[in-house]
Amino acid sequence: MVNGVTGVNLQPNPYGNIRRAGMLKNGRVLYNVVDSNGKDAGKLTVPQKQADTFEKAYNDILVTAPKIQKYVEENSSEDDLRRRRIKTQSIVTLGGTLGAFIPLVLTWNKSVMKKIFSVGLGIFAGLGTGFAAAFISSMPPGTYKFEKASQTLNSLDIQPVMEEKDS
Repeated sequence: MVNGVTGVNLQPNPYGNIRRAGMLKNGRVLYNVVDSNGKDAGKLTVPQKQADTFEKAYNDILVTAPKIQKYVEENSSEDDLRRRRIKTQSIVTLGGTLGAFIPLVLTWNKSVMKKIFSVGLGIFAGLGTGFAAAFISSMPPGTYKFEKASQTLNSLDIQPVMEEKDS
């Protein structure tokens, strides 16, 4: 079984766990949701054909969430923020500069209009590439995997099970 989804013993987890509890008559897999203190927090169901996808996405979140939290805790001081801001500005500036310089060199013997047009497009492409590179370089480790798992969970047919209370 995978880390956060289990049928028996649950390891304490600050983000909670889910426990596969069985199958329902309608073909859905039943899971017990367990909070971070080990207490039952509810139940949910997933179609049987989506159960493996659900479990993998859930475990991807359990694996990446502590990494993201640790990164945020270690890199949220004023000095860290200032360094990331300078790094981002440097990457974007470098991208824009290269975006202008490369087309200028390649169109050196061309007409002025071709130079202006190619340099303008180069700057635009360089700045876009710089912003993308700066964004990627400043993300906590595991962010992409976490986001992909979140999108996967959002696309699944996950339904809560409402328990009837005795009056």
